[in-house]
Amino acid sequence: MSRKYKLMFVLIFIISFHASYGQKRSKKKPAIEQVSQPSIEYTSLEEALLNKKTATILNLENQKLSSIPDEISKLQNLQVLKLGYNLLEKIPESIFKLINLQKLYLNNNKLSEIPSGIGNLTKLKELKLQENKLVAMSEELGKLSSLEILLCAENQLTTIPTSIGSCNALQIIDLFNNKLEILPTTIGTCTNVKVLDLNWNQLTDLPDEICNLKLMEVLRLEKNKIQNLPQEFGNLVKLNELVINDNQLSNLPESFGKLIQLKELILTKNKLIGLPESIGELVNVKILDVSQNQLVTLPESIKNMLKLEEIYLYNNKLTILKGETFNIPALRILNLSINKITQFNCNIYKCKQLQIIDFEQNELKSFPDIVTNVISLQQLNFAGNRLSDIPKSILQLENLKQLFFSKNEIVTLPLNLYQLNWLETLDLSQNKLQIIPLNFGQAKSLKQLDLRGNPFYKWHLKQIKEKLTVEELRIE
Repeated sequence: MSRKYKLMFVLIFIISFHASYGQKRSKKKPAIEQVSQPSIEYTSLEEALLNKKTATILNLENQKLSSIPDEISKLQNLQVLKLGYNLLEKIPESIFKLINLQKLYLNNNKLSEIPSGIGNLTKLKELKLQENKLVAMSEELGKLSSLEILLCAENQLTTIPTSIGSCNALQIIDLFNNKLEILPTTIGTCTNVKVLDLNWNQLTDLPDEICNLKLMEVLRLEKNKIQNLPQEFGNLVKLNELVINDNQLSNLPESFGKLIQLKELILTKNKLIGLPESIGELVNVKILDVSQNQLVTLPESIKNMLKLEEIYLYNNKLTILKGETFNIPALRILNLSINKITQFNCNIYKCKQLQIIDFEQNELKSFPDIVTNVISLQQLNFAGNRLSDIPKSILQLENLKQLFFSKNEIVTLPLNLYQLNWLETLDLSQNKLQIIPLNFGQAKSLKQLDLRGNPFYKWHLKQIKEKLTVEELRIE
């Protein structure tokens, strides 16, 4: 081969090698990402129509609009339409032609119904309808298969369409403050629901199918007329917020104990006569409020709720309390006021954090000495009982700051009561005291001493006025 052909062969090889190597390197280069520009939010229809190909957000809120021009249907790329805080009485058909809408805000208007055209908006993810005058919603709602958020609070709905069960993407349903009397059984197929707000309605019960919503984290049922919960209510194992006060519940299902994600359990203003034993399984509850019910007894399993910090049982029908029910290390507040308690013999020796015990308005005739072992107490309320004296053992409660004994039948006091060094408030009003120790002037922290309504001897009353130098002394 001649030298000329050899050089040509080498040159061709070099050129082809560089070409193939360059192609391999180009394949390894990361693609340059295009940075999308944020969408412009137009605040007038005219301006949006001038840019109808790019207009995706139109905000016409708070413009006192009573109607919407039909031209809005030309904004075929619109994804967000805000019409809240206007004067709209009906939804124009032109809006139902905006088939790419993902968010539609119609809150705070004067709408009385949602017409069938709503079913055309199959891409809708968020629908705001709160604070209107809605009395009905179309069954076409069920065609909104992409809907994730439905807000219909503060309307006048008595029912919701059964087709809601087809809205499988729903995660948040807010029906607060309507007139709902019944919930359709189809709600049970909305298995992605996480928040369901039914506060302030007229519901008398819940369908068993609601127990299928196993992803639900928040359920609000305040101020309805619910008498019973479904037996399988405990299936809602993801619940971490349950509001069910102000109903007509007389009992709770035994499955209730499965709701172990709950941190607060508020059951006030019902008609509960008892609590299930399974309540002790709610090991994460920190606040238990069963006030204003008709409880006569309590399950001792409450002692197993080891994270309980506050227990409110006021205004029930409790009479005799004993056993280990309240022997909980984390307990800080125990409110047993407005009951009919005649005996309190509960072990509370584990309650090293207990700061407040409230026995106001009960029927205790003798001071429960078991209380004096809880030296962490800072506030103790025995107002409105039938106590005739205060035992010397109360001096063991060296951390007391507030002590209430008004409206009892007390005739004598411990001579050294002043030695409670941290005591700031002492209420002895409306008792049967004729004479008291005059050494309260030696109390180190006492600021308020209420002695009103006692039948003191006149000569002793004069002594009290002269010798007691408490900052706020109430005698007459």
